[in-house]
Amino acid sequence: MPGQSNLPPGNTPHRVAVAAAARDGKVRRRAVEIYSYAARDWGAAPGVIGRSLRGARELRSPERRFVGEAIYGMIRWRRRLDFAMSREGSEALPLYLAWLWSEFEGDPQVETELRVVGVDPGRLADVEERLTSQIGNEVERLAVAQSYPSWLVERFVAEHGLAEAAALLSAMNRRAPLSARANRLKNTREELAAILDAEGIPTQPSPLAPDGLELLTHVNAYALEAFTDGRFELQDAGSQIIAELTAPPPRGVVVDACAGAGGKTLALGALLGNRGRLTAFDVSDRKLEELRTRARRAGLTNVRALSVGETAPADAEMELAGRADRVLCDVPCSGLGTLRRNPEARWRLEPADLDELPQKQGAILDRYARLVADGGRLVYATCTVARAENDAIIDAFLATHPSFVEVPAKEILGKARAEQIGDGQRLRLLPHIHDTDGFFAAVLRRTS
Repeated sequence: MPGQSNLPPGNTPHRVAVAAAARDGKVRRRAVEIYSYAARDWGAAPGVIGRSLRGARELRSPERRFVGEAIYGMIRWRRRLDFAMSREGSEALPLYLAWLWSEFEGDPQVETELRVVGVDPGRLADVEERLTSQIGNEVERLAVAQSYPSWLVERFVAEHGLAEAAALLSAMNRRAPLSARANRLKNTREELAAILDAEGIPTQPSPLAPDGLELLTHVNAYALEAFTDGRFELQDAGSQIIAELTAPPPRGVVVDACAGAGGKTLALGALLGNRGRLTAFDVSDRKLEELRTRARRAGLTNVRALSVGETAPADAEMELAGRADRVLCDVPCSGLGTLRRNPEARWRLEPADLDELPQKQGAILDRYARLVADGGRLVYATCTVARAENDAIIDAFLATHPSFVEVPAKEILGKARAEQIGDGQRLRLLPHIHDTDGFFAAVLRRTS
């Protein structure tokens, strides 16, 4: 079994209970039922699953947790499970539900515990062997074994090569770490670690993000007192680094052009130390209201969140034209770097989605480039690993905007750090290398 367990030591009875749930027909039926509802609309799947689990009052806590993990496992491994069941029949399902749990937890002791409750791990290996040996085409075999649509795997292989694509796809099938960003307006990372430890939450510092902490146990972080006090936000280390790369100057005028619910906005505000002027734009009023709530909790007072149209510039944009020291364009993208958090996206996306996005992304970059002051910086960022949404956008922009030049990441973060998270020129974070979500960023400076 791969990986290390995230469960606290001495939690064997809970794991046995979960393994037993995998063998319970009532629990399996509930998992399959909710999965079938979620599969009707992959875009709405997370909400459907959440509501269904809250309504499953007949399930005990370990059973509910197993059902949740199994549902996301069935989504993630949908193609592989369908392939196995087409050859093994319905008998494969309880085995695979048990296997999915052990895959999520990655604990070798689970193998022993599965045997205790009557599931033979050896049969799982037999299914795996039959799964891959019958497929001749290596790309198709990878697509089935890692459970992705063939068209998506073909694109990954074309851009990264077979071996690198296999490593990347495998990493995006693993659970993402639970990462927090210490709110430096209220505490340092070390102070937050001590506070969480007092709440019984072990942590370790992020190896990449200066304010990042990884929570080492399963916990409802939103219920922690440290969270409600605004001492931290849940944020992937890669997302934190993009805010760091933006490097807002003291008392500067900073714009987050596609702010969403404000994860990077809050990080930028903390880096500014509540000084300067920080404007967050988005097309979604609902997301902006969430941003305002989060900003109040974090103690940020220098943020204004403003709604804009899809294409027409808002008055506030016109006010800021040529005045912003930093403009972050974290553009809407395919999200191919976040598949480990959003496994349903692989089934929701179509080739046409990826083909249409670059035009929209380029238009957003053009729109907000007008806000950058002479000597100011424009930061383009995505949470995808597709070249068409990343390097190709920047290369095309530079070719048509001679008043901008690229600023190597090493000039901002230092050579060693920039090469740790990219090639020294642009930020390139990958799940199988950095254990973050997949991110890209490039920094451009207006020269005239």
